[in-house]
Amino acid sequence: MTTDLPVGRAFLAVHPPEEVLEAVAGSVASARESRAGPRWVGREQWHLTVQFLGRVASLAPVVDGLAALSAFPAFTLRLGGGGAFPNARRARVIWIGATAGGERLAEVAGVVAGILGPLGYEADQFRPHLTVARLRVPGDVSSALAALGRDPVGPDFRVEEVILSESRLSPRGPTYTALARFPLRLTENA
Repeated sequence: MTTDLPVGRAFLAVHPPEEVLEAVAGSVASARESRAGPRWVGREQWHLTVQFLGRVASLAPVVDGLAALSAFPAFTLRLGGGGAFPNARRARVIWIGATAGGERLAEVAGVVAGILGPLGYEADQFRPHLTVARLRVPGDVSSALAALGRDPVGPDFRVEEVILSESRLSPRGPTYTALARFPLRLTENA
């Protein structure tokens, strides 16, 4: 990986394993039937964003700084519960949250913000979520959220790495390319 080249839009994320994505797909299928209008995000784009960086002039300081994530212990996460940004009546985004381990993912986001803040990358307010749909015009998505429910979605999974990816926009939607992987510390119980 060449770290001295500029990168388009970059972000750090956690990617759930295939069996979790299968369960998410089942939940999303129910929600799709309940609500026409949203642009449903493709499965290949499902992830939990830790921090959006935007354009990156040089990857080297980002990669060097994020190597410190190796001190953060791996943890267990479970998805579940639908939500919307900014709210269900005027939604722009429909998401699935975390029913367990979300506070640990928030801690990772805090560590990342502490590392990247001095490099000029500002963190947004963090809420663990996996985006499943977007709306061009804000709308009421209460029926979609009811279909997503509040129950856990899929099995628990271990978060053992955070991935730095580049997002390239095209008429068919964004494509993501992994640029670097930052393993978390595996404990004896892992």
